[in-house]
Amino acid sequence: MDVLLIATHLKKRSWFITRSDVFKGRFLKPLFTFLQMLPVYRIRDGKSNLHKNNAIFRQCGELLEAHEAILLFPEANHSLKRRVRPLSKGFTRIINSALEKNPNLDLQVVPIGQNYAYPRQVGDSAALYFGKPIAVQEYKDAADFANEIKQKVFEGLTELTIHIPEIRYDDIISKIGVEGEYYLYPKGNNLRIAKDAIPQKTSPKKSFVSGILKSLFYLSNFPLVFLWKILVKPRVPEPEFEATFRFAFALLLYPIFYGSFGLILWNAYSPKTVFLAVMGHALMNVFLIKLGITSSNQKKYW
Repeated sequence: MDVLLIATHLKKRSWFITRSDVFKGRFLKPLFTFLQMLPVYRIRDGKSNLHKNNAIFRQCGELLEAHEAILLFPEANHSLKRRVRPLSKGFTRIINSALEKNPNLDLQVVPIGQNYAYPRQVGDSAALYFGKPIAVQEYKDAADFANEIKQKVFEGLTELTIHIPEIRYDDIISKIGVEGEYYLYPKGNNLRIAKDAIPQKTSPKKSFVSGILKSLFYLSNFPLVFLWKILVKPRVPEPEFEATFRFAFALLLYPIFYGSFGLILWNAYSPKTVFLAVMGHALMNVFLIKLGITSSNQKKYW
């Protein structure tokens, strides 16, 4: 979901660096290639595959020389922890590949901060912050070029993302909680964390109306709720991917659900009535999700 959120806010169509294991599907590989996704190989994908990165990095260098944009996640891993993790050196190798072809290339690195309030929840709130471009040419002659660039990008990301130091992480989380809309505002709240000016968390009150709306959603979507909770959700490999699996599940199953719903009504009602029933159910779902399921949790502590 991260890459989709960023891509929809860019005016220029980008190329995307993607974990290689998603390319294993024979039928999906052409689709991923059409979407301008490039595989990158990690240790966990097998040491024997690492040499394949050389060709990918060369291709990235050619793309940058042609003034294309490349979107990647420099941490090269994932976590629900509210902090920027150490950056991988992979993106610096891409920069080097571009500079080898054209040493005078005016290459700019733009850090993007991605922040979620309730990352595992339906109807989550998110905030993107685009940082100031980092001119690579200013660091090209540095004694330790790769680490200089990595540090500059790291600093940019920690300004644009909630960043809780590891040494104080558990203590701070115990005060403010693991979720909340305050995670959408890194600039002011990072400053509060640094000054240790953190207010004590207050538990949000449960909303009676929200409970009724949530129950109504479950009842009116029972077949899909059952499939998700019993068959699909338990098979999500890691909590970080729960939102992505839920998005794909809804994208694939709801057209089938509404198609079946419409066919059942077709023999008993007019086409106009069937259309209004299907659209009415869909709009009701939007209302219930946006106003019912998440309303009891959307509380600002800061």
